[in-house]
Amino acid sequence: MLKAAAFALSLAACGHPAYADAPRCTSLEKAQKAAGKGTTITAVSRAQFYVLTGMYLRDPQTPEGLPPGDGALILARDDDGAGLILWTRGSLACDPWPIGDAKKLLKLLAEVKRGDGDGL
Repeated sequence: MLKAAAFALSLAACGHPAYADAPRCTSLEKAQKAAGKGTTITAVSRAQFYVLTGMYLRDPQTPEGLPPGDGALILARDDDGAGLILWTRGSLACDPWPIGDAKKLLKLLAEVKRGDGDGL
């Protein structure tokens, strides 16, 4: 599970619980600063974003509809691998989505075709 202290970013970045009715966003710069040292931030390709969107849609804990962004960043704590996904809209980071083992997810996504290709 995510440690509350390790990911205060989920509250600091957006100022509300991750699953409120309307997405809340903050600047990517502010989100990156809130992540702090000891956190690896990885941008995902378009194909990888589609995989994450499918995961989001299948998660019974997420609100109905598509994720609140057109891109994503994966934040992984270097010490324990716990992480979250920040949905991105241009230069904004929106509604953090907690994930368990970010390093495991990154390994899975590495198998997905990179770039803006037309499939997996």
